[in-house]
Amino acid sequence: MVTTTPKEPTVEAPEAPHYEPSMPMASGSELRLNLKALGVDGSAPDFGARLCQLSRDNEPYDFQFSAQGELIVMAPSGALSNFGENAINIELGLWDRNNPGAHFSQTVAFRLPSHAQYMPDAAWITQERFDNLTEFELRNTINGAPDFVVEVRSRSDRLTPQLANMAEWMEAGARLGWLLDPIDRRVYIFRPELELEILENPAMVYGEDVLPGFVFEVGRLMFEQ
Repeated sequence: MVTTTPKEPTVEAPEAPHYEPSMPMASGSELRLNLKALGVDGSAPDFGARLCQLSRDNEPYDFQFSAQGELIVMAPSGALSNFGENAINIELGLWDRNNPGAHFSQTVAFRLPSHAQYMPDAAWITQERFDNLTEFELRNTINGAPDFVVEVRSRSDRLTPQLANMAEWMEAGARLGWLLDPIDRRVYIFRPELELEILENPAMVYGEDVLPGFVFEVGRLMFEQ
């Protein structure tokens, strides 16, 4: 009698899970992370510089910080959003060539008294303020709100948070603010201690007494594209 030993069933090893080196965010989107549990102190003197370094170390993402202690991770904007940002920056830059003051694009961070740190889509400060910037501010973040600040709404932006962000700029000392909304073809104009003005599908908006002579053809350069 021949006795055979049954073979053990072959068990295939499970496939190793596949990990992507990074999980990209949708263009123009943002992710907010509450950092209170980590004890992150936004009031620390070197916090602004460290946040700027975090952005440099993690390109193409930008990192901002809210007054509520949230780290805001900003994905790079898509082509459509970038078009609107470029339009206002080109026109503001051309005006700035022949007028005193300093124009900044969306890569410059401003640190507010609330310890929030944001990078507006376009900004301008007076010549006096620019001449008094410290070496630290020139290399890292500028203290205080810009005199003139612009945000451009993208398709991924919700309107209510953007309006709140503009109000935060004004509370921090901005003298004129525009929220340009190519989605609904509106311009929201913010002025200190005055009611919000909403322009429906305007052809132009003006720099008023903050930027004398500056005219932005928002209809032709942004809304009609």
